[in-house]
Amino acid sequence: MNRGRQGKWDATVCALVLALTPLSPGVAGEQAGGADRSGPWKVAGGFSFDWPSVEIDVHPLSDTLYFMHGSGGNMLLSAGADGLLLVDNEFPEIHGKILNAIEGVQPGPVEFVLNTHFHGDHTGSNSLLAQDGALILAQDNSRQRMTRAQTNLFFGSTTPPAPAQALPVVTFPESMNLYFNGERIEFFYVSPAHTDGDAVAWFTGSNVVHMGDIYINGLYPIIDLAGGGSIDGYFPALDAVLARIDDATRVVPGHGPVGDKRALQAYRDMLWDIRNRVQAMIDAGRDIDAILAANPSRDYDELWASDRVGPDDVVLMIYYSLTGSYGQPE
Repeated sequence: MNRGRQGKWDATVCALVLALTPLSPGVAGEQAGGADRSGPWKVAGGFSFDWPSVEIDVHPLSDTLYFMHGSGGNMLLSAGADGLLLVDNEFPEIHGKILNAIEGVQPGPVEFVLNTHFHGDHTGSNSLLAQDGALILAQDNSRQRMTRAQTNLFFGSTTPPAPAQALPVVTFPESMNLYFNGERIEFFYVSPAHTDGDAVAWFTGSNVVHMGDIYINGLYPIIDLAGGGSIDGYFPALDAVLARIDDATRVVPGHGPVGDKRALQAYRDMLWDIRNRVQAMIDAGRDIDAILAANPSRDYDELWASDRVGPDDVVLMIYYSLTGSYGQPE
């Protein structure tokens, strides 16, 4: 394999992993390398490590649900007669700002926290919320990932275990229901996709679903191969959500603006097409350099490629997922 191209993707993978873990601003703020083919690709927003300048955006999605975002993974707040429930919680450096934004919606402590997966831009404030009495819930694998160091297979870059107070205290293997603020919340797991512990929060009464990083709106996804992610796990997970929702559903991605069923279907179709193109070339005996040269993502790059995950990056992640050769010499 062309080691120059591989080395470029190695740097990209390292930067992506760092962007997903609660490291220092100077390290986590480094941009990923992008693809070998010329762009320019869109700039992936949503991450700012200039903590004093971060503002928390709050937008109502229903009578009880509010989309929230500051820096990192999108949040969803349920506020009503039963109290406050928060899906994901971004970085600890902006925890005070998040609490102030919640106070502006409804005073009171957050009682429940749902983690869609274990990455630090979605769980960074777990400890602080738990200190104030919040009960943290997640899929079994997410808690297990948080109890031990997570290492990138290429670089050996390691995130230490989460402190005990940050760990989910209620976990489930496949699904659980919560009845809160006048609606049933289905919190469920289907298959390894972005990680091996991705959970979806489906607010059935409000007709709103939070997808975590299974769905990234307007950008190619990151498949965390070292975290148990798998391209083939995306499709049963996405299909399970598509089967539940309708054209009026508000779909909250892990990153990017709120979408709908049509946007989620387009994302699913894009991934399926690129995946099948890569698989066909693997089946034909082509090596990774030949696959990259064929540019199997070419029909989608203009809409989905970014400086965070470029065309070569998404193809390489899919290739390594399909072949199981992640981190192995070519």
